[in-house]
Amino acid sequence: MRHLCEELLSSACLPRQVFSNGHLGVRGNGNGHAHHGVGGSKSVKVMKGRKPHIKNRRSLAAWKAYGAVLLIQNCGLTYEQAIAATGSYSNYIAAMRWVLASGDLGLLRRALGGLIRTTRAAELVQPLVQVRAWFKKLTPEQKVLWASENDPEGELFNKVIVPAATMQKKIIEPAVVAAE
Repeated sequence: MRHLCEELLSSACLPRQVFSNGHLGVRGNGNGHAHHGVGGSKSVKVMKGRKPHIKNRRSLAAWKAYGAVLLIQNCGLTYEQAIAATGSYSNYIAAMRWVLASGDLGLLRRALGGLIRTTRAAELVQPLVQVRAWFKKLTPEQKVLWASENDPEGELFNKVIVPAATMQKKIIEPAVVAAE
């Protein structure tokens, strides 16, 4: 993830207008639409170009949102500045913040690769991120009370806590042996 962050921050720059012969763009007024028509006619046909949503197996909207989130978190930019710098939208930025807060790198890669929409990925992880934040705020007594009220048969303890403790012992024991 750090590699993605460094790559994006090193390539991020503010958008610029392209000038040609004293005019904005090849044809037109700089609004991104080519204007076709010759002189005397007052009516101008606006040609809207279609742009790809995925380029080189990368979701452009997801990468823009990812860049905006990194600019907000690492460079201290405001939402408005990040939107101006990346061309992303506030709803995509908010969705990408949920995806990054989850810490799920597989989901992040799938969103950046266009395999899942960024907004859908955020819908999947938002409840989990909120529950984690809520659970971290609880005191040990409150955690025990919550577990006893919501899991009277002890399924949570038997199916989650015991296997997690066993896994942790397997990880710690080789480290202790190696230190001796």
